[in-house]
Amino acid sequence: MIELIQTEFAKLKRQKIVFTITGVLFLFWAGMTFWTYHVPQESFEELYMKYGSYFAMLLPFLLGLSFIKIYHAEYENNTLKELLQIPVSLSRLFYAKILFLFLVAVIIMLANCLLVAASSMICGVGSIDIYQIGMLIKFFLLIALTMPFTIFPVFLVTVLASGNTIFPSAVCFIYSLAGLMGISQLAGIHPISSLLNILFDSQISIASDETKWVCVANIMIFVLISAIFVHLCYGIKRGDKYK
Repeated sequence: MIELIQTEFAKLKRQKIVFTITGVLFLFWAGMTFWTYHVPQESFEELYMKYGSYFAMLLPFLLGLSFIKIYHAEYENNTLKELLQIPVSLSRLFYAKILFLFLVAVIIMLANCLLVAASSMICGVGSIDIYQIGMLIKFFLLIALTMPFTIFPVFLVTVLASGNTIFPSAVCFIYSLAGLMGISQLAGIHPISSLLNILFDSQISIASDETKWVCVANIMIFVLISAIFVHLCYGIKRGDKYK
């Protein structure tokens, strides 16, 4: 499995999406630093909570694009045929992609930890101690380890599109945008809206604990249904292509 994940990283390094993600990270950091400098935050905690909540709205789209690019790379470079020459199942190939995406999310959010600390020092937002750094990392890792669950429907569309990048990219954009625009209205209906409400309930103000459980159930249902269909479609399409 480790070798398969390393293969996914090797494929990603050759994709322009790496530069896109890096560019988004620094543009977002520059914008947040500029805003923090002119609208001082009361504490480091307030800064990283706002930074994390705003970036979490961009993360689903970035992760969706990453999956689309590495999936398409198998068609573009014909790498799957080579992988199937070794004793590895299609299921393991698929799960390696999912684990890879979680690792990408962790790397992105850990990079954001460093950028938040840099913003704090540049803007002079209070003092930073070990406890606050620990809370920052914990909060950002929570975002990284939960957000990939919200884009399982994008995985399904990508697999069904069979190597086409334009259609799944458009779906990824519309799906992510809908989740952001409907944060309050679509909680319990759209996975991204549901997770944002769970993670940032103090800012968005969920009506009740019962609504939280509806949001959790919404995410789990979408993940389960998408995972089943992705697994079936992935095996059928890949198996047919390289019989």
